[in-house]
Amino acid sequence: MAIAKRTLPSRPRPHLLIALAFALAGCRGPDPLLSFLDHESSLSFTHPPRWSVGFAEHDGLRYRYLTAPKVEGDAEALSVTLISPTEADSAEQVAKAYLTGARNVLTAPAASGTSEWSFRDSSDAPSRLWIRSAGNGRFFGAWARGSESAINQYSGQLDSLFASLSLQRVEDWKEERFGDMVARVPADWARGTRLSNATNAMMQFRSPPLAVDKGTETIHGFVTLSREPVPDQGDLEALNRVLKDRVSDTVVLLEHRPWTPSGPDSGAKGYADYLRSGTTLSATRSRRWITVSSGMGLIFSCEARADAFDRLEPWCLRLVTTVRLD
Repeated sequence: MAIAKRTLPSRPRPHLLIALAFALAGCRGPDPLLSFLDHESSLSFTHPPRWSVGFAEHDGLRYRYLTAPKVEGDAEALSVTLISPTEADSAEQVAKAYLTGARNVLTAPAASGTSEWSFRDSSDAPSRLWIRSAGNGRFFGAWARGSESAINQYSGQLDSLFASLSLQRVEDWKEERFGDMVARVPADWARGTRLSNATNAMMQFRSPPLAVDKGTETIHGFVTLSREPVPDQGDLEALNRVLKDRVSDTVVLLEHRPWTPSGPDSGAKGYADYLRSGTTLSATRSRRWITVSSGMGLIFSCEARADAFDRLEPWCLRLVTTVRLD
């Protein structure tokens, strides 16, 4: 009986593995930009995933800052400090505090309504200053400083960050109407599922990326606005009981407090809840606001993975002020 000869698979050569690794790296798309809203200043921006966002206070002044990954050989990392909206006669007046003692000051080309300078600050660190008008005699911006190599290496990321910096005002957001419900939502939020029948309605929205997981997999927040008839006496307590009976055993109520809805009905009452759900390995957090008008319940909820919820919450606190029943 003839024995068939078995051919062993050949091992890839090391230089082929290296070439394949570079090819795969080249196929990977660019890192997503993450969204951040500073609750105190109402400034929002996008930034690369590896940049960290911090909060500091100096001489009674509270401010946000970003830090880029440190460039090899640098003693300090490049930092970007946000300039909260402030009243001034001009962008130059706001810039004066940052340009005092500076040298090699150059005015850079910028978009309409924006001013930008490059210079070496009083400690001789290369810097870029960006100021934009918010209208009505107010200005906001950002100040970046770092080593020469860091300023050059992160030039594109700084351009992107400066361009994304904006003042979030709910009155500027687009008004969304569906199923007798009204809400204002930022333009870069994705519109999701919408369902309605004779008595109930629901519409959803998804936030821009808030965090990343497993490299470039983005984590988003979700908001849902819904209405439903309230049973029994049709009041706020009846709606609250319905929602309590509806939740699963994995949901924990962390906070429950009275809430006064915004809108023309100044006598309306509501509740605001803070909840945790899931397991220790995969947990989500959410905020929920409820109110009742003429026997109809209005429920607004925001939910995100626990490690991204802090970034979603400032948006939710603004969104909820715009919701109402028509």
